[in-house]
Amino acid sequence: MVQMAKTRQGRQGSGGPVQFKHRMEGLTSRVEGHQHAFGNLTDLFIPEDGRHRHNFRGITTTADGHRHTYSGQTGLNIGRGPNHFHRFRIQTNITEGHRHIISGRTTGLIRLGTRVGHRLIIEKVVRQRVK
Repeated sequence: MVQMAKTRQGRQGSGGPVQFKHRMEGLTSRVEGHQHAFGNLTDLFIPEDGRHRHNFRGITTTADGHRHTYSGQTGLNIGRGPNHFHRFRIQTNITEGHRHIISGRTTGLIRLGTRVGHRLIIEKVVRQRVK
């Protein structure tokens, strides 16, 4: 099934290209008395020795009057097939003199068609104070 995710990426069907991605979401580490929420979908599929990783990037929610951008790569897949997942741990970019840690695990694979995918990928900035 991991191979399926690789070969079906971008294949045309009745609804357009089919993509397989993972959702990532959670809260950053607490720094200077606050933390941020984050949420994104994985991006590029990167094969590596019979396994794979994904790139990802996003922008945190606003807390304490600012937000952070982040980007990185997941760890290698854990398990195979549609229920495999990835672990991740990175630091955000520095804003207001500090950064946060983003860590966790992705969901299993989610299938996105063209119409559904566009609705999910559009980023919406949400002002939210997380204490």
